Amino acid sequence: MSATDASPPADSGGIMRAAIFHGPGTPLTIEDRPLPVPGAGEVLVKVCRCGVCGSDVSMTGDAPFTFAPGPIGHEFAGEIVEAGSGVAALKAGRRVACLASIPCGACAGCRNGNPVFCLAPRRGIGGGFGEYVTIPAAGALALPESLSFGDGALIEPMACGLHALRLARLDPGAHVLVLGAGSMALSIIYWARRFRAGRIVVASRSAHRREIAMAMGADAFHSFADDDPADLASLLGDGPDLVAECVGKAGMLGEAVRYVRPQGTVVSLGMCQKTEPVMPAMLTFKEVRLLFPVAYSVEEFAETARAFDADGVHPEMMVSDVIGLDALPRVLEDMRNGTHAGLKVHVDPGRR
Repeated sequence: MSATDASPPADSGGIMRAAIFHGPGTPLTIEDRPLPVPGAGEVLVKVCRCGVCGSDVSMTGDAPFTFAPGPIGHEFAGEIVEAGSGVAALKAGRRVACLASIPCGACAGCRNGNPVFCLAPRRGIGGGFGEYVTIPAAGALALPESLSFGDGALIEPMACGLHALRLARLDPGAHVLVLGAGSMALSIIYWARRFRAGRIVVASRSAHRREIAMAMGADAFHSFADDDPADLASLLGDGPDLVAECVGKAGMLGEAVRYVRPQGTVVSLGMCQKTEPVMPAMLTFKEVRLLFPVAYSVEEFAETARAFDADGVHPEMMVSDVIGLDALPRVLEDMRNGTHAGLKVHVDPGRR
């Protein structure tokens, strides 16, 4: 893939545009901000694509957990413009995918390899919904030449599916039910197929996502809105070994528990921010293992990029919309209200 012109605009005056979150109940704004300068051990990245995560939708709304005020966006890829002092391996022009969190590698929270639990201050990276961002060099992974910036921005969410199935210890031949057909669901489908799962069934209200779910590796697709409920029962047989809840709406976790076989595993990936009416006795009598994975390890992030490259998979086919920064506040509201019909939305901050 050829490099873009990653130089800051000559007439920018050291100014860039970025999406800023001011707090719950306030609209996202697109503002001029000073162009950041990379410090020691950092690189300045021109953002070429940044994905809209479900957490971007929920955590900028009226939810119990919200982002801290400031620049947001964590699923991004771009091109290095400048390297700070002490950075030798990454040069200007290098195409990179960027981690959402950077581990210090020394604290108790880092011992399991998942940087989201790092106890060091300010280890999270945001700002992907901006034209430029500075990040620690350790958070920039060189993109394989076969992958586009759109593919690179999907490494982050797809690595979450890898981590989830690793945590669940999915066995070859295990039957899987995926509830939902969004990007997290597609991540589970992709990795379940790569882990040599048995039958992979997807159940979702979104019948128009049947084609992409099958392309990612599903064996069957059931639409709750259009298909006969008896068809799903026949597809599931004695019950799936693992159910991945990827919807994130109240009541779906209980549905996952209902579908899974006795002594099976339910993986919650929808990150619902409402109270879930799950009956503990139902889990007990089925002896269900219930897991709540978050993020991924640094190695799982890198492994995702290698898998895309080796498989010849271009996950950018998941992207239904590429928008500029000015459209982002409205699209977030549409997604929050359930009126956006697309699949994965990417922001190109340089698009006007």
